Amino acid sequence: MDMDTEPGFVVTAWRNLQELLQLRQDLYNTSDKFCRQKAVNKVFAWRLRKPEGLPLLLDSTADIVDVVLQDERSGLGHNALRLLYATAISRFVTGLADTQIELTRDRPSWFVPGKALQLPLALLETRHRIVHRHLPSLAELKRTAAESLEWLWEWYWSQLETAFSGANGEGEAVEYEEIGVETTQVFKEKLQGLLKSYLKDRKAEIKSKTVGHDGFNAVSKAVSSYTTLCSTILNISGSSPPPQIKNITLHTLLDPKTILPTDRKLGSSMSGAFLIWTPLLLAFCSSPDPTTTPATIPLPTLLAHMLKAMDAPSSRSPENDPVKEAWHDWVLHVLTSREWETARKAVGVVEEVLGNCLCEPTYWNLRVVEGVLRCEGAEVGNKAEWRRVLDAAREDGGGEDMEVDVEEIEEAVAVGEAVLKGDEGEGGEKIYGPVKVVGMWKGRPLGWVPEGWEDDE
Repeated sequence: MDMDTEPGFVVTAWRNLQELLQLRQDLYNTSDKFCRQKAVNKVFAWRLRKPEGLPLLLDSTADIVDVVLQDERSGLGHNALRLLYATAISRFVTGLADTQIELTRDRPSWFVPGKALQLPLALLETRHRIVHRHLPSLAELKRTAAESLEWLWEWYWSQLETAFSGANGEGEAVEYEEIGVETTQVFKEKLQGLLKSYLKDRKAEIKSKTVGHDGFNAVSKAVSSYTTLCSTILNISGSSPPPQIKNITLHTLLDPKTILPTDRKLGSSMSGAFLIWTPLLLAFCSSPDPTTTPATIPLPTLLAHMLKAMDAPSSRSPENDPVKEAWHDWVLHVLTSREWETARKAVGVVEEVLGNCLCEPTYWNLRVVEGVLRCEGAEVGNKAEWRRVLDAAREDGGGEDMEVDVEEIEEAVAVGEAVLKGDEGEGGEKIYGPVKVVGMWKGRPLGWVPEGWEDDE
């Protein structure tokens, strides 16, 4: 038999497709830390057995999830966490960039159709800052890690069924069979229609004042329609939707065209938007029995998405951007209003948000902290300490995108001045040419031998 015609065999670390899909489910199971840790440990065991045999994207997912889990355990210091996040992100982005040309040229058939394989520019910029500039803040590194996991889901994990069915000619049934591109589009369209119906019903409720302000009828109808939508289109029943569907639901619900007033001006009231959309958002962020069924959208995830939208780049100056102000008002409403009090206390999210905002003191992040501390009923302990941190962050203002070590700069400037005086003094030899960095040394010509050293005889 001709060797060229023999089928090739690939030895994988996983036994079959079911084991790989179970790993995917555990890695992205944000409601169960034990499952995520078990999945990470399994990947690490595979790595020991087959050091060069794991796909880069699978390996990178485990690294990033492992850092997230260590962060959640709160056992490491601030700088140690920054270094861990930076290492995992840099390894992922650099590894993918090294293989991107090959993947673009020999594009696998199961890649997302209609899209070019391209990492988001934000990930590339963060990696550049990690390697060549000041290390980004912890809050920014956390956000980049979340974006990396989303990208890995879209380009790798959500395509596994398609890849395996194309390889062996038949798909295998799993508990959570992910949806294809066409079904995703249908789901989005149906969900948008559901939200339009809710908006119409909720406005009618408010006008008629038949149900008060809790929106019970409109919300129950919308939630029931959402459950039916998941069961009919996605064949899911009796359990929480898979991560991909939760992500679509989150982005559709928090679309600026949906929950932000149209043509909003700076300083305009958001009370109407709060009255309409708060009941529905609460329904998606709450669960009748958290021990058995997690919320469709966890409250920390909802707030993280709002904060990300609030701090997104804009052509306007931040303080004059009405869209950023609208997101700021939404964040404050969730963190301070009575409607959200039960949901907030269930997860204890207020101080975590304040800490993240102060780690990245942008204009609107500081406004969020100020608004929460001004609220008398906010669930914040020792407000005086928080106010001192806020004042310190304001005094450091102006350097939102760069972390500065003042002592290091002052010491470097002092050394630099001493070097210049020494080089330009009487009898001193002037050194010409560009000076890239002033270091802890005195510049000397190339080939200069220190005093006390003699040539070999």
